Amino acid sequence: MPKTIDRSQPIKRHSRVVAAVDLPGVPEGTTGRVRVANGIARYRYWVSFTNGIDRGGVGHEQLAQRRDWPQFKVDREAAALRAEAGSTDGADGEVEAEGGAAAGNRFGVPEHLLERSRLARERLGA
Repeated sequence: MPKTIDRSQPIKRHSRVVAAVDLPGVPEGTTGRVRVANGIARYRYWVSFTNGIDRGGVGHEQLAQRRDWPQFKVDREAAALRAEAGSTDGADGEVEAEGGAAAGNRFGVPEHLLERSRLARERLGA
């Protein structure tokens, strides 16, 4: 049975952790120890890493418990494969609008709003 990691719970002080992403001066996979844990809705940590770097303000999503690190890597790769398989439309991320044409911008603003803005600028002579 696959192990599940509960990443919603805060990491406690003095816990051993691993950098889940590259941080300034700390490569991914570097172990460390949480010195200060704070936050209520958004957890932040001060961590002393084994390479001699102390980082403050490290986000909860940037760390993994040391005991969970192997499973964390497996879960991250599986999520990347699911995301890649989910984009089967082959349109390079472009969303089809109701008229069948691509959205036309990277921000996802509906085409009718862009047209409305263009017409207003023409009316004002801008």
